[in-house]
Amino acid sequence: MSIWLIGLAVTIVSGTAATVYLWLIRRPHDEMSYGLHALSGLRWREFSKLVLAAMERRGLVEATPDQQDSREPQSTFVLARGEERWLLSCKHGSAYRIAAAPVQELAASIRLGAARGGILATEGKVEKEGRDAAQGTSIELLDGPRLWPEVRFLIEPALREQIAHYATSRAKRHTGISWLGAVTLGALAMAVWSNAYPTVREDAEPASAATMARPAPAAAPATPAVPQESFREPTQEELEAQMRDVLKALSKTPGITRGVWQTKLTLSVDRTASEKEIWPWICLELERYPALRASRVQLNPPPGSSEPVRWRQCKTM
Repeated sequence: MSIWLIGLAVTIVSGTAATVYLWLIRRPHDEMSYGLHALSGLRWREFSKLVLAAMERRGLVEATPDQQDSREPQSTFVLARGEERWLLSCKHGSAYRIAAAPVQELAASIRLGAARGGILATEGKVEKEGRDAAQGTSIELLDGPRLWPEVRFLIEPALREQIAHYATSRAKRHTGISWLGAVTLGALAMAVWSNAYPTVREDAEPASAATMARPAPAAAPATPAVPQESFREPTQEELEAQMRDVLKALSKTPGITRGVWQTKLTLSVDRTASEKEIWPWICLELERYPALRASRVQLNPPPGSSEPVRWRQCKTM
């Protein structure tokens, strides 16, 4: 068998396997992670309304809708399906780790209220103790991975599109990296084969030398030609429109209160969340536009914080 066919086969198989994993398994998981992170940035009332809407799609409607207009946040809601009564307990926050106590409290409320069953919903995670406590009861646990499919299509379309775009961008980036690794793996397979079968290597050397000699001149001008043709300096109107689009997207990002362009290449961002949480979202918006991706970003600390002002760049010139 030709050494080039071996290297090509290893590259294609490993690259295809990595691509299938990244797009069919990893990308949905990333989208769920970004979606749960976005849910944690909602206010309590917004989150509870989202969960109630998801329950309504199941046929469970709020038995006392007047309570939803109360200014005080509720953690437990009474739902109805015909004559049956259900209790919904909402635990808002991705940091929640549900143990046995909240499950036992909900079970006690179900017994006292003569309800048919209960549902515990949270963006966080239900620990093993909580799952053990729910066994043998009529309580359904909807933690992060189980809650996201229920509310995925109920969030704002703009936010859902942003989450999907972020997951897709990461999948594309990792796909490129995986194919580089696949090429490297194919080269290693060729090296191992040539060492194991030196006679095959001697036969393949003239062909490999001729093969590599032909495409080399054509490959040299092709590399710089791609960025030269793909980038076009925007007009003043286009640049201003792109800057407005960035500010509009950032205003909808959880953890960011405001964004202001101080100059054409300096963006000031007021934040309430940590820098680690919001920085990927800022770069996601700036890197959509080649003319803005090298902008300097001034990260202002949250109100009342002693953190200093930070300056960062997503890309360098």
